[in-house]
Amino acid sequence: MTAKDFKSSELGQRVASGIVMVVVTLAVSVLGGWPFALFCAAISVLVFYEWQKMVSVTPFDVPEAILTLGFAGLVAGALFGFFWWALAVFLVVGLVLELVSKGEERSEVLWIGLGALYCAIPVFALPIVRESGGIALLVLLFFAVWGTDIGAYFAGRRFGGPKLLPAVSPKKTWSGAIGGALAAVILAYIVARMAAELAIWPAILLAFVLSVISQAGDLFESWVKRIHDVKDSSNLIPGHGGVLDRVDGLVTAALALALWLSLGSF
Repeated sequence: MTAKDFKSSELGQRVASGIVMVVVTLAVSVLGGWPFALFCAAISVLVFYEWQKMVSVTPFDVPEAILTLGFAGLVAGALFGFFWWALAVFLVVGLVLELVSKGEERSEVLWIGLGALYCAIPVFALPIVRESGGIALLVLLFFAVWGTDIGAYFAGRRFGGPKLLPAVSPKKTWSGAIGGALAAVILAYIVARMAAELAIWPAILLAFVLSVISQAGDLFESWVKRIHDVKDSSNLIPGHGGVLDRVDGLVTAALALALWLSLGSF
C-alpha cells in the first residue's frame, strides 16, 4: 500500500483523525479551567445530539423539547456548580413525562431521558477527574481508554476467534477484549513511569479496571445502536463514525473514576 492509498483508506482516516483528537484533547486537558470545562461540555452536547438522532422515532415535540432543556440544565449545572439540583429536577420532570406519555412517545421519552443522563457524564465526570485526581490521573484515564480501543481493534482483526457478545456486537471478540486490556496496561505503565505522582502497580491495576469498564461502555452503545438499527451514531469523524462512537468507553470509565474519587473525598 502506497502512502497515498494509506491516507485514503479507512485505517488511514482513523489514524489521522485519531492523532488530531489526541493532540486537541491533551492540549485542552493541560490547560484545565474553563477551556477544559467547555471542551467537556462540547463533547456532551455533540453526543446528546447524536443520541437524539439515533433514538427518535417521532417528530420533535413538546416532551422532547422539555427533555432537551433539561439536558441543557444538566450541562449548565455541571459548569456552574448546581449539577445535583439540576439532576433532581430533571429526574422528577422525566418521571412525570414518562407517566403521562403513551405508545411510541412514551418509549421515546424513556430513551431520550436516559440519553440525557448518559450524555451529561463527560461534562460532569471529566472535570472531577481533572480537579480531584490531577492531570496525571486524567491522562492515565485517556490512555487506558485509547489503548483499549486501539488494542481491541488490532488484536481482534489479527487473531479473531470466539465472539465476546455476538447478540450485542457481532464483530467484537475475546481476543480483541484481551488485546485492549493489555494495551491499556502497557500504556499505563508508560504513563506511570513518566508521572512521579503515579505509582506503577496501582496505575496498572487501575488501567485494567478502566479497560474492562470502557469495554462495557462500548458494548452498551452497541446494544443501543442495535436496538435502533443504527451502524454509526453519525459520520462526523472520518474513519471513526460519530463522537458517541469514540467516547462510549470513555463515558463509562470517566463516570466510574469520578465516583471513586468523589467517594474517596468524603
